[in-house]
Amino acid sequence: MDINLGLFSERLRRLLAGEEGTLPDAAKEEIQNLHTEIEVVTSWLRDYDYDLAWLLMQIGAAAEDQIHSTDLKAIMKEINRFAYESEKVIDTFIIPTITEQQKSGSRSKEIRDALLGLQSKIIDIKQWMQQIEHIPFDIIDVFKLYKAEARKSPAFLCFFKFFKTEASSFKKRDNDIVGLDDKMEELLDHLIEGPPQLSVVAVLDSVGLDKTAFAAEAYNSNYRYLIVLDDVWTNDVWEFIQEILPDNLNGSRVLTTVSNIEILTSFQLENGQHIRLDLVPAGGPLRVTYEGWPFLILYHGSLSLEENREKILAEPFGDQVLTYSKFPLYFKLCGLYLSVFPLHSEISARQLYQLWIAEGFVRDNSEATAEEILEELIDRGFIQVKRRKASGTIKTCSFSSLVWPTILAVACTVEFIYAPVMDPQGKSRKRVRRFCANVNLGELDSFDRLDSYLHSFLYLSPESDHLNPRDSMKICKMFKFLRVLDLGSLFLDQYPAGIENLSRLRYLKLNIPSLKSLPSSLLSNLLNLYTLDMPSSYIDHTADDIWKLNKLRHLNFGLITLPAHPGKYCSSLENLNFISALHPRCCTPDILGRLPKLGSLQICGDLNYYQSLLSKSLHGLSCLESLKLVNESKMPRLSKIVLFENQFPPSLTHLSFSNTDLIDDPMPTLQKLPYLQVLKLKQNSYSGRKLACGSDGFPKLKVLHLKSMLWLEEWTMGNEAMPKLECLVVNPCAYLKRLPEHLWCMKNFKKLELWWPQPELRQKMRDFEDTERYDIQIYPFGM
Repeated sequence: MDINLGLFSERLRRLLAGEEGTLPDAAKEEIQNLHTEIEVVTSWLRDYDYDLAWLLMQIGAAAEDQIHSTDLKAIMKEINRFAYESEKVIDTFIIPTITEQQKSGSRSKEIRDALLGLQSKIIDIKQWMQQIEHIPFDIIDVFKLYKAEARKSPAFLCFFKFFKTEASSFKKRDNDIVGLDDKMEELLDHLIEGPPQLSVVAVLDSVGLDKTAFAAEAYNSNYRYLIVLDDVWTNDVWEFIQEILPDNLNGSRVLTTVSNIEILTSFQLENGQHIRLDLVPAGGPLRVTYEGWPFLILYHGSLSLEENREKILAEPFGDQVLTYSKFPLYFKLCGLYLSVFPLHSEISARQLYQLWIAEGFVRDNSEATAEEILEELIDRGFIQVKRRKASGTIKTCSFSSLVWPTILAVACTVEFIYAPVMDPQGKSRKRVRRFCANVNLGELDSFDRLDSYLHSFLYLSPESDHLNPRDSMKICKMFKFLRVLDLGSLFLDQYPAGIENLSRLRYLKLNIPSLKSLPSSLLSNLLNLYTLDMPSSYIDHTADDIWKLNKLRHLNFGLITLPAHPGKYCSSLENLNFISALHPRCCTPDILGRLPKLGSLQICGDLNYYQSLLSKSLHGLSCLESLKLVNESKMPRLSKIVLFENQFPPSLTHLSFSNTDLIDDPMPTLQKLPYLQVLKLKQNSYSGRKLACGSDGFPKLKVLHLKSMLWLEEWTMGNEAMPKLECLVVNPCAYLKRLPEHLWCMKNFKKLELWWPQPELRQKMRDFEDTERYDIQIYPFGM
């Protein structure tokens, strides 16, 4: 697979385009020639999609001496080795010459010899590839037949061992699928019949069964109180269910699908003994209890539960491997990168975008492009959306458990990452560029045996722990070529000693709650930073050197104070797109005027004290689309924040207020913003009793949240106001007697959420006739 070679080719393209600095004269021609030769090889590799998929599946299934296509396997190893050695040459010879502005004359022969050596190796690989034969046509025909069959039935998933069987085995598979009807009938019997008390039916993960689709079909067939929970991984879920669900002895059921089979060992049989996995019967049901709560366990696998678990964890899906091998390079890279995150973790979309960009996977370094890639990964089933923002864009996502084995297997096989949890013996860590610990701090014990040319070091475990300063210093001392350093939730007392020497860093995330300043010693050499992420740090002093970071795109702190621009010898932060959270005293025309591409801004502090400054400086941010204003006034009850005409840039699409205690109705000012799509008035943002939206106001608004307006009594809306409105949330509405009648005339309006409505308004919602057209939710207690 062209993962490592394609990524190195992309790096050469960036070098030739000057994106990493000006190349020395001694290197330009040789790098261009090398890039040309590599592009030829990568184009040839695209003709070997079926061969490479077949090879990957054999590697997962067979012993070393049983693998066919040994020449192809050998050449792929050589390509990976070549990509690894080539990256070392660039890091060792080219980048120091660029970043340290050395004169290349003294090293020109050394640079030229190294690049010529790489050209010679890639030419040898080309010649070798010309001698490789494709896999037999009958295997390719089986591939195609399998893909056609898999498309017929979403529930038809089998592992790659299928490819070692005759194509006629499809007939047997079809009979197995028909058998699912009997299993569904059995499941419905368990849900409908049985004792009156609340109980749980758990469907275990098994090869050949799409347990999610299976549970969904049962849900659609049920006519009584039924809650379905998909992909349960921890016993904490049962305790949570017991706390929130009443047992009214009416035969209610909770249907779950269980992915982490290990949790069954906490259950007890009728004789009081704990379950042994090797004794769980196929078909079932197995009647058990968890802390006295009745459960029915259903397992429909044809293998024993132990064998089934091993297959799920060890074998990639054949169809997914084949499909994956045919994706374009950027999709392969971004998809494989998901393997650095723990399965079932909730991944921040924004963090994912920044990591992809820092790794060089997104050609134009654009978040918009990264978002398109994420949407494509979702459409193809690699990622599931966990939460969306009010605007509909993705906020968090998670791995699909169906593709996790495939991604993990491919990532290990092509030496894309090394994670101790995947490879405890460290077989795959020889030439990897990315190290990831995603379980606990103990995994860091193995990092000192990694190659010093590591490009990415990530700690993505949800567990928080204290990182010894000696270990953080060791990381910075060992891995001087790092581009990504993400220490995640690990607590640090101060920024790591030696981090200022990591001049190639593009992404830096640290958890340092005690950090109060960003000194020159930290910033002066980190000129390649794209992302600086320290969400637990509240910075009251930042060195002038931050203005030298002209590649910076993303700045995320608990709070940060930017210094005044030092003068003509420093550039502007011309690529900075995101800041959270900025102290309002930094919102001067001089500072904000030097952020020409700023698209998302959160301002947090005493907005009352600085409102005169804010009224003059925000309007000039011509690219600003998202603005969050959080007031933290020392005397909030005396706050008198006023919105001024033309205070906000017309480019705004998202606007949020928190704790601003506006006295005057904000609607007459805000309704004039021509592109505003999402407006959130949250947490005591307005203390008045009336809201009035004039005719033709808010022409693009889709989402409106009115929260913590405790005294709101009256809300009027002129004709043609908010013509695009889709969603309205009012929380609470204890004094609001009625909603504007114009709401029900809007063509796009479909979702209404009311909290604590007064009795008169609640009754009006009950009497409302057209409830089928709208999604109306009333909390608490419903309609």
